[in-house]
Amino acid sequence: MPASGPDRAELGPLEAEVMRAVWDLGEVQVEDVHRRLREEREIAYTTVMTVMARLAEKGFLKRRKDGRAYVYRARVAREQAARGSLRQWVQRYWGEALVPAVSMLLGGERLRREDVEALRRLIDSLAPEEGPQHGDR
Repeated sequence: MPASGPDRAELGPLEAEVMRAVWDLGEVQVEDVHRRLREEREIAYTTVMTVMARLAEKGFLKRRKDGRAYVYRARVAREQAARGSLRQWVQRYWGEALVPAVSMLLGGERLRREDVEALRRLIDSLAPEEGPQHGDR
């Protein structure tokens, strides 16, 4: 994928709403997404159409012609898009420092025991393997 693809691009608020609708609905036409978004607020059909076309150009959606309409589906998994957005957010505010970013996300809230255990398992799975130290021979 190009350097400007979904791994590097950040979704704007409306783009994220459109992507959520596509992830929830699966294969869609513009009218399906428009109907979903109108449940929450007024939005023009042409606005949804434009956003979906741009998301296809950015590599987030794949589209194919079906008669006179396009059929869209997600080209990027929700988790991949979220990971890209989080990476951009961390980079923007903290550079490469993950600990302050995680601390900020937790916001001083008390964690449930099962959340703490899940975070420990995650950290353990990401930690580098411990091999022999330089002085251990």
